Amino acid sequence: MQTVLHAQIYQMEPLVNYFKDIEVRHILDVGTGTGGFIPVLRKAFPEAQITGVDPNPTSIVTARQNYADLTFLVNEAEHLDFVSDTFDVASLSMVLHHLPKIKMGLKEIRRVVKPEGYIIINEPISDGLNAAQEVHKLYHHFRSRIDRLLGNFHRKTFSKEAVLQMLKEAELPVQFIFEQRKNINLVENANDIEIRSEKMKQMLEKIKDKPEYEVLKPQIEDFRGKALKYGFQPATTLVIVIRNIKQEK
Repeated sequence: MQTVLHAQIYQMEPLVNYFKDIEVRHILDVGTGTGGFIPVLRKAFPEAQITGVDPNPTSIVTARQNYADLTFLVNEAEHLDFVSDTFDVASLSMVLHHLPKIKMGLKEIRRVVKPEGYIIINEPISDGLNAAQEVHKLYHHFRSRIDRLLGNFHRKTFSKEAVLQMLKEAELPVQFIFEQRKNINLVENANDIEIRSEKMKQMLEKIKDKPEYEVLKPQIEDFRGKALKYGFQPATTLVIVIRNIKQEK
């Protein structure tokens, strides 16, 4: 875990360097989950106060345990309980494909960021992947399909072009962009693959009364075979910095 964490921070050096001479005092991490993006934010903004929000109360409890010195609140991206122009920076890491209403969420996030402030997006993309990353996409899309069948909002990953088009439609000007690739294999041996396969079986059992059960079942063997052959690497993420240029009313 520590090695993966160090790799993530190292590969975020372009982001850290971009903000090197920019004063940032208060950050909102939207869809913070258990706080997975916090180490990157601390590296880039060591003096900033960080507030994390997520709609999942269980995730917020874990985040508070992981980072007892930070503030975490149960809150949805589409309805943020903050006054306008509060934060210097808002971040969304692995969040866009979880938002039920993306345009509404981006508009709300833009509202709480100060004029000339920044929005950071770190989002996995579905195109330009190597064979091992395609295995990860297969695993992720299996999980997202089951989540949707259970009534939980979880889209498939977007293409790079689709992400950029969303930002264009939301009139959010991109200032800086790069792709982050983690050259690590998340399954080191056959036993690791069996553990992942077992998790897929457990997910599948949650929809055993649905017709999609038989459709999705063969994907577990497909995953196992491809993971053994190619490995299992995280998908490339698109890292985007946006300047919050607000139009005069």
